[in-house]
Amino acid sequence: MPQLVEQKVDIGRDAYGRRVTATRKRTYDGKTVWELRSEPMDMRDEGERMSGLSDENVRELVQALDLIKG
Repeated sequence: MPQLVEQKVDIGRDAYGRRVTATRKRTYDGKTVWELRSEPMDMRDEGERMSGLSDENVRELVQALDLIKG
């Protein structure tokens, strides 16, 4: 049976102008994780990547932004 294994969202640009995506996917052991990735701008740039975030981590980031903005 077909199964959705990945969802990817373009979330704009980072502080350095690199394209940023947020990908929500299932791991081999059934966990749902997020990966945030900024794409390299050129051959000297490696971009940035963070993975393993849970849905709860992402919700708390939104709450943290609301708290900081007051």
